[in-house]
Amino acid sequence: MRTDTNGSIVIRISADSGIKKTDNLHVFVTDNSGRIIEASSFDGLEARLKTPAPTLKGGAKIFIAPGLPKGTEASSFNERDLRKAGAYQVTKAFTDRTFIDVSRIPSGALKPWFWGNCLISGNITKDFFIDGQWKTLPVCNARVHICEVETELVLPHIPIYYRQIPDWIIQEISDKFREVIKVVPPFPPDPYRQSAASELARTQSSGKTAGREIARMQKMNVPLNSLRASEPLQESLRLQALPPLPEEVAMAMSSGSVSAVRSALYDYHDILYPYICLWPWIWPWIYTYDEETIVYTDCNGHFELWENTLLEDGPLNLYFWVEVNINGQWVTVYKPALPCHTYWNYDCGSVISIKITDPRVMPCNCDDQAVGEIVWFKSIGWNATALHIEQNDLNTVNVQGVNMRNVGCTDIIDAHRISPFGSRLNFRLLFGDGLPTNTITHYRWKKTRIKDENLNDILNPPTTVINGAVSKDYYVITQVAGHFHFETHSVTLGADGAGENIGYKIPHWDIYQEPLVPAADKALTIQWTSPDFWSASLDSHSLQDGLYRFDLELLHLDNNGVFQVVSVPKQVFQVSDYNNTGNSVDAPNYDLRLDGGNLNNALSLSFKVRIDNAPCVADIQDVLLTDGAGNLVYQNGQPVKSGKCGFIQYTNLAQGVRISYIASHPRNFATFSFSVIKGNNTESTGVAANGYVISGVDGFALSGGVFTQDVPIQQLLGTCPGQAALSENLYVAALATDGTYRLYNDGSEVYDASDVNAFAVSNV
Repeated sequence: MRTDTNGSIVIRISADSGIKKTDNLHVFVTDNSGRIIEASSFDGLEARLKTPAPTLKGGAKIFIAPGLPKGTEASSFNERDLRKAGAYQVTKAFTDRTFIDVSRIPSGALKPWFWGNCLISGNITKDFFIDGQWKTLPVCNARVHICEVETELVLPHIPIYYRQIPDWIIQEISDKFREVIKVVPPFPPDPYRQSAASELARTQSSGKTAGREIARMQKMNVPLNSLRASEPLQESLRLQALPPLPEEVAMAMSSGSVSAVRSALYDYHDILYPYICLWPWIWPWIYTYDEETIVYTDCNGHFELWENTLLEDGPLNLYFWVEVNINGQWVTVYKPALPCHTYWNYDCGSVISIKITDPRVMPCNCDDQAVGEIVWFKSIGWNATALHIEQNDLNTVNVQGVNMRNVGCTDIIDAHRISPFGSRLNFRLLFGDGLPTNTITHYRWKKTRIKDENLNDILNPPTTVINGAVSKDYYVITQVAGHFHFETHSVTLGADGAGENIGYKIPHWDIYQEPLVPAADKALTIQWTSPDFWSASLDSHSLQDGLYRFDLELLHLDNNGVFQVVSVPKQVFQVSDYNNTGNSVDAPNYDLRLDGGNLNNALSLSFKVRIDNAPCVADIQDVLLTDGAGNLVYQNGQPVKSGKCGFIQYTNLAQGVRISYIASHPRNFATFSFSVIKGNNTESTGVAANGYVISGVDGFALSGGVFTQDVPIQQLLGTCPGQAALSENLYVAALATDGTYRLYNDGSEVYDASDVNAFAVSNV
């Protein structure tokens, strides 16, 4: 994925898409729960997202749709709202690790749209029984075969050959419908008059080969034993579930006239094919399909294809079958029979939902195997990777006209890279398949507070081990009544030792080689729930705010029972690629503590993290009356203010009011929004501000921690005759993160702050 200088991800609409204007087009990102976590507008054909790559690679979904109505917030909507509005879900295919390219957008998301381009999209899922509950999970990396179904009912009107359905087949169909119509009330019809052998004999006598027809039947997934008569009572019960045929259709289908039945099959196929589904032996005579292409599902189980329909001579009828790679081989796990599972006259852009039931399909993740003796620090939380955390002590960024030091801060919330960390911090590691070894058996994390909350140096700071229980989860997979059940077990990785002499076991890549897994479980089918795991967990509320250095060390236990730090080649320590967090790269030297005796080796992966759990402050102050020239108006020696009753009485329209509020954070790690709303909000007051708490913005000056603006009475009144009631609304949002989400209230600390006030201006 490409990032600009601020670290944002680029969604690019192809120049060949035909889209010239994107003024009202937005990109929306939803999380695992369907919440919209970001809405970004387009600049030309590109939209830049703040959502980090690991979130996008995981369960987040990307949609493109028209912008939301004015005055509404994206947080008020969810994924279901987007889908109902016709939003287009983007397949997360990354081009050269720099872009997510979008080649087409369906008409439901942008009108008008090109003629002849049809978006075929869908999702593949499977229900897994995990820890006593059914959970629907996506099937990723599945191979989806998209096929177009044709019927032999179409009369040739262009120079394309269509095989004529033999008259005797048409007569057999008419006989079957004559039996159907007799079932009033339903009763078991006579058995099929023809066995599979006699049907194939007829085929041979008409000049067709039995082998060809069997091949056609097998292609359409028609079991040969289904060519014989099904149990009559079963068929009768299925017939009762079908809607009755219109009288004219029933008469035509039971007429016995080959031409009348043939015409009815063509004209009324939409209502006849559910009946034809009952008789598999008929399908190969009527239906055929051609495979258009093969596509693969992403980490959300989503797939898509743009189909050119300009040359189609009828509606688009689609059929899908699916393969999954099982034990190194592509295995068919979904291939239902025609025509009952054909999407007739497919509505372009509509989402096809396919649920896999094949018991061989296991829960999957999109992480590739890490090869060799490496340890890959993936992130703090799910998103804050090492290369997206500022490490330069002296680095500054210009925020709203003010230079701000940002060492230890990340850009996953704000492109300026000014988000400190707070709440619970989880360190995500992945060990390669070459570890552990005889000389590298354990690991540990250490912490050192090197600067205080204001970035003043701390002399001789102590270094301590991050301790606490660490485990890695795995599934025990059993089969009950034909279904796989997944039960989550875990192995404890440590801590081994005591005090500061602590180490945590490095888990084996191959779970069957892991000695911590009980032998009884190894006798069953087991797999790690994920190749990575939370290697350490730290409640930052237990720490003082400030800049910390975290060190990851690889260890070996000596003969005296003391853990010794192992000096390893630098490339053993890996971090997530800045542009594509699904890949790892060698940790840069500034993220390493090099071995002084061998600078090609490193003793630890070491990086700085700013911790700041301070809450925001929001306080709207009383409105004051001014003379319109910047001076306060006094009455009885006191400034005229709104006070507890909320009224400001003015004497002439030249006067004004002074609006003020406090929106702050001790280290300026916050943004705010403020607005003044009049009445029912149908007429704007023109008083609003949005920005960072670090400096004045949108007409409000910041002095002594207070934002202030003088507003004319006339502006507040607008079209209101002499009097108006107004409300003030202030919200201050912290920029702190736990590496996955922005922190607003974690149960221990309320990070955000808000306030509401009201006043009225009146000339009486």
